[in-house]
Amino acid sequence: MKSANWPGPNRNVAVETFERVADEPLDLIAVYGATAFDLFHVSDELSSSYDDSGELTETISELAEEMRQDFVRHGLFAGLRPTQDRVEYKSGTLDGRKLLQVYCGGRGMLLVADPDEPEEPLVRAAMSLLSV
Repeated sequence: MKSANWPGPNRNVAVETFERVADEPLDLIAVYGATAFDLFHVSDELSSSYDDSGELTETISELAEEMRQDFVRHGLFAGLRPTQDRVEYKSGTLDGRKLLQVYCGGRGMLLVADPDEPEEPLVRAAMSLLSV
């Protein structure tokens, strides 16, 4: 079944790519399009840091909505065609972990990583996956 973000990165390829480039396993990998998001990976550690799956789902949904609003503010759903040279990202924190939101090719990727994880390799990997 095709996702709402089709065509886009393959789930297995994305997870394997981040396993290769990250020093530590990522806690969350999600891909966002104009209308939906696809969860590619949620670590057991991240999942267990919430009281129940509903709380985790609510947090991820709120992040998805914030990211969609960022897309609208940045005009990424207005027909822009970013090239590999045009990648936007922002970083923050989520429950003491590093939160990266990468925008490229009309899509976004949400990553949650160890706070000491270098950003540049993750952003480059996301860029490569999103521009498929």
